[in-house]
Amino acid sequence: MGLLLAAILTQSWCSAQEKILVNLAMLDGVELTLDNIFNYQIINNSGNNQEVQLKGTVRYRKSSLRFSYDATILLTPGNNQLTKDRLRPVWNFSQPALRELFFDYRKLPQGTYEYCVEIALKQVGGDLPDYTPMSDCIYQKVDDIFLINLVDPENDAKLTEYYPMFHWVVNYPFASQLSYRLRVAELKPGQSHENAITRNNPVYQDNRILATTAMYPVTATPLKTWQPYVWTVDAYYKGILLGGAEVWKFTIVEDSLLEIIPKQQAFYEFATHDGDTRLYAVGELKLKYVSEIAGEQLSLRLTDVDKKEINLPESTLALKAGDNRLIIPLKDKLTLAHKKKYNLYITTKDNRTYVVPFMYINPLYLN
Repeated sequence: MGLLLAAILTQSWCSAQEKILVNLAMLDGVELTLDNIFNYQIINNSGNNQEVQLKGTVRYRKSSLRFSYDATILLTPGNNQLTKDRLRPVWNFSQPALRELFFDYRKLPQGTYEYCVEIALKQVGGDLPDYTPMSDCIYQKVDDIFLINLVDPENDAKLTEYYPMFHWVVNYPFASQLSYRLRVAELKPGQSHENAITRNNPVYQDNRILATTAMYPVTATPLKTWQPYVWTVDAYYKGILLGGAEVWKFTIVEDSLLEIIPKQQAFYEFATHDGDTRLYAVGELKLKYVSEIAGEQLSLRLTDVDKKEINLPESTLALKAGDNRLIIPLKDKLTLAHKKKYNLYITTKDNRTYVVPFMYINPLYLN
């Protein structure tokens, strides 16, 4: 009996609570503007006209940016569709620049915000009804990466100059009112472009660029040859982050070295090797070996110039009798540094060991 009474009281309370409620579903997934911020419904199930006080609030996460409005409206029974023409709101903005963005340019800053609408009943005469109107909130992310387009250096560019010129274009109609932040950071092995620009300390950053071009200055950290870098640009309106571009990569290369390295490498016959040689491994190491017996195996061991061992996915090679052409993949199997020297130790079945010194060349850097 007690459980039945509790269920009846709970059902009655929920029904009372839902006599007036806000429905923001029409705005879910839609970026707010001055033209659509009031495009929501208020459902009045009380059976009577009700004068209510609206309070809408937009709050940005992890930021002091926020704005709100207050308005009074008379609700008729049933579904009340709001529009900006029905209200005379009083606005409040945390920053004048945010008000300008919203009113003058119909734009919101980059980031994730929460939009909540709360209702309070107004007492016209007598006692207030014995229920509380239900509010509603939605969440939205603004991330307009296509409003700023990087132009030069193009993505994956191979540059020969150590002080490149950066260039981008902006699709905002009020581009002349913006300032820009340019960031350049190292790209470390295994990182995505986005992780590198977010997590790595920039080798260069300028927060006060007023044009859509900038040159890497001679006073900044010198760029290294063969070190991949990433760069991006963010746009600001009077100190408020408005949006950011994609993240692109570039690398400084040396044409003089690349010109003498053929893309097609010959097979190197290491058993007849006498003394050091200038051997390049362009993404892979191509070796030749003549075996006098069938079923022989070669054991492999790879180290850098400091004799630090590097694990090979395949440390043994099976041979056939006669001429063997062996290809050891490096680019897709290992993370080797471009234009760095390594030593491959090859041991035969009868414990003869050959040392093959080579310089690794990343084929992505060849023209």
